[in-house]
Amino acid sequence: MKIAHPSLAGGNPMNNDKIKCAIYARVSTDQQGDSLENQIAQCREYIARLGDAYDSDDVIVYRDEAVSGYYTSVFERHEMKRAIRDARDGKFRLLVFKEVSRVGRDKQENPAIIGMFEQYGVRVVAINDNYDSWNKDNLTFDILSVLSEQESRKISARVSSARRQKARRGEWCGEPPVGYKVNRETKRLEIDPEWKDVPRLIFDLYVSRRLGTFKVAETLNRLGFRTRNGNRWCRESVNKVLRNPAYIGVVRYGARRNKLERRYDDTGKMTKRKVQVRTVESEWQTVENAHEPLIDKAVFDEAQSILRAKGKNGSSGRAYHPLTGVLACGRCGAGMVCQKRTYRGKVYRYYICKTYHKYGRDACSQANVNADELEAHIVAVIRAHLEKLPADQFLMAVDPEPQLERLRAEWREARTRKEQRRRDAVDLFRQRGLFDEETYREHMLDLKRQIHAEEERIAALERQMEALGRRAEETEDAHRYVREFIRRGWADPNRMRAVVHDLVKRITLTDRHLHIEYAYHFFPSVG
Repeated sequence: MKIAHPSLAGGNPMNNDKIKCAIYARVSTDQQGDSLENQIAQCREYIARLGDAYDSDDVIVYRDEAVSGYYTSVFERHEMKRAIRDARDGKFRLLVFKEVSRVGRDKQENPAIIGMFEQYGVRVVAINDNYDSWNKDNLTFDILSVLSEQESRKISARVSSARRQKARRGEWCGEPPVGYKVNRETKRLEIDPEWKDVPRLIFDLYVSRRLGTFKVAETLNRLGFRTRNGNRWCRESVNKVLRNPAYIGVVRYGARRNKLERRYDDTGKMTKRKVQVRTVESEWQTVENAHEPLIDKAVFDEAQSILRAKGKNGSSGRAYHPLTGVLACGRCGAGMVCQKRTYRGKVYRYYICKTYHKYGRDACSQANVNADELEAHIVAVIRAHLEKLPADQFLMAVDPEPQLERLRAEWREARTRKEQRRRDAVDLFRQRGLFDEETYREHMLDLKRQIHAEEERIAALERQMEALGRRAEETEDAHRYVREFIRRGWADPNRMRAVVHDLVKRITLTDRHLHIEYAYHFFPSVG
């Protein structure tokens, strides 16, 4: 889509409407010095200098606060998503931000988000980087995105180094564990009189009374205790206390580090998230006797022994239960999971609400349900529903053509992006004299990686289109599959799970009442 000429953008040229403008500002936890107010003020000043053709009075402002530009996907930010919707709806024709890094610090996502705004006819300007999408200088934007991502890594490394130095001095970094507070002068932990009894109670219940983490959390909630954030206690929050060496006076930093994880689905769409990976012990910074302990070391060591023993004796894998993933609690809306119980040598299975499983009966009153009885009943209900259809005559309403058309459009876009990256690589080669050798090589390798990524996406889209093209051939197999289920059902849990998950979108259980939402509409066949 071509971008409108400035004299035509923002409304009907016959009524002299001013061009509607918008500002996007973001501040992250690692760069609080560049405030939202400063960014917005600079952008407003820029818009005011553009002249009377632009509406500098009624400017739409989008603010994303305390959001990482590297670990948080640009497409997952609340205000950025609102800006995309408004651009699609034509609410503005100029989007201004201070610099490329305010969009994000991901060299793969930045070009995509700018391309999306351009697709909706929006001009995009990054003031400090002298970038204007009207100039069509894609190479400059890509280089700025690479430099922005590199700067993000440098900031992260500087923050990590500073925290490691603090830990080496016995100082505490971040939120103190429950039972402690940070002394403002020494920067070390000291016992918090208001919360000190909570971790002591946790260790007593777990070590002395031998309650499991679930029962410990349930006891804390029943007694009215809440976490420092005001939430109910659960297995995870109790585990976090039991494993924290701060309670025996130890400051440990670097046992885990953040890592950016990118994932691609079959269509080539990327999602990313921040994950923590465990480091080798030689990389840890550990200082003993850094502050007053709350828990005796012998008690703490006993807790670790119990945790290790339970970890070894735990199940090696989850049972493959037919209704997990589709069964939900009608009381609180959470999913329901299957648990095994052994009584007098016999194993029983029950479906239980996740909320109850995590926080206890006070959080959700939905009763546990015998798994064998519930599965048999649901199979009977589904079979009865299918049997109401004319015998052996039905069509599942599945039309692959809309999805095929969407995939074809994405395939064409991926091909276009690939060719654009090839042209950018040629342009970079021609301008290699403007860069030092290391910078040139880094940017060229990055372009080659982008080209390779587009090639992989194109291949994935082609595989998807091929699979959808076989849908018609597989329809009759699906008919036979369902007819077999109608005639006799299946005792095998894996086959039962497969057919239930194919036919059912969601099953809601409220007390003993079931509501089944089917994944397909069924129609009598014609002819």
